[in-house]
Amino acid sequence: MILLEEATTVIKEKQREGKIHRTPTLRSESLSRVTGGEVFLKLEALQKTGSFKIRGAYFAMYKYIQEGYREFITASSGNHAQGVAYAAQLHGVRATVVMPETTPWLKVKKTQDYGATVILHGESYYEAEIKAMELVGGGAKFLHAYNDWYVISGQATLGVEILEDLEGVDVVVVPVGGGGLISGVAYAIKKRRPGARVVGVQASGAPAVYLSLKEGGLVTIDRVDTIADGIAVKRPGDITLKLIQEYVDDIVLVDDNEIVDAIYLLLERTRVVAEGAGAAAVAALISGKVDVRGKRAVAVVSGGNIDAPILMRVLMKALARQRRVVRLVGEVPDRPGTLAKASSLLASHNVNILEVYHERYDPEQRPNYVRLIFVVEIPGTLDMSKLLDELERSGFYFKLAPH
Repeated sequence: MILLEEATTVIKEKQREGKIHRTPTLRSESLSRVTGGEVFLKLEALQKTGSFKIRGAYFAMYKYIQEGYREFITASSGNHAQGVAYAAQLHGVRATVVMPETTPWLKVKKTQDYGATVILHGESYYEAEIKAMELVGGGAKFLHAYNDWYVISGQATLGVEILEDLEGVDVVVVPVGGGGLISGVAYAIKKRRPGARVVGVQASGAPAVYLSLKEGGLVTIDRVDTIADGIAVKRPGDITLKLIQEYVDDIVLVDDNEIVDAIYLLLERTRVVAEGAGAAAVAALISGKVDVRGKRAVAVVSGGNIDAPILMRVLMKALARQRRVVRLVGEVPDRPGTLAKASSLLASHNVNILEVYHERYDPEQRPNYVRLIFVVEIPGTLDMSKLLDELERSGFYFKLAPH
């Protein structure tokens, strides 16, 4: 059973000590305007270890230590690993974490920095979990990332804080991987505000819970493929699926492009850095997958552990999707001064050239002409049709390439 009151007491005590953060629940003007609702963000990206996972890891260890355990083994794609490592440090016990070989370097490094032993194995959480189970023995306790009553109880404290921070919550939107977070949050919300809707969000490339609900039983998917590595889980737990069936109103899917848009919006409009999983709830709101018009809604931004190279690629993808960065493709005479003239014309419109390519070897290319490709950054006020018309009047026939 979920030990909501005890978990809340334990987590609040650590918050008073400054060991676990009481993260803010802040109104987002941008999301409220976009969605037509009153939208708040529960910013677990600002939590210790960079995600909500410390809540469940700390409380579970607190309970299992009372049962006599002093060593813990777990499997994780990253955030649970850091939560377990940090919780073990706080409790003064040992932790070993098996992580998929595809885990971003930042999450591996931070887990090691918190004092845990890290073993890299397999391509997914599911394969890492099998390896971790093989290592259990000699009095060590396997601490599951989500399918554990104590872990779920710790995650439920996030739901308690939402209700303490906001009166009259209508909708709570939560990212879903294996289901530990939404199980706890949904339980806490429904017990104290039964009329509120709790909606889960999964990546379309890792829809194990979504499919399990449709089938009415546990479904294991063969392969996960999503930028949201924190929710890239092949199979929910039997405990979490039962709780989701009882307390969660709906599960929706978002694709990676929608997640990219959400990461970008959170960074540009709210100055919050979110990882893919952390942005999933916001992706559901801005894509219209969850309708909150006229409602008071909370989106849980569950984590902010994203590698800088991945963030860079995500932002460039988002800029391209929003036509802030575009490719101009044209055929121009292959003679001296052409590139300089075209570049000067773009500069006169305050267009920043990021990259330039020449294509000379297309067999269908006309002789004495070259295909010229500009990758450019477009000012928000620029009328692209007028720019293309001016290029054409100057003898340059460019068009926007598909993004």
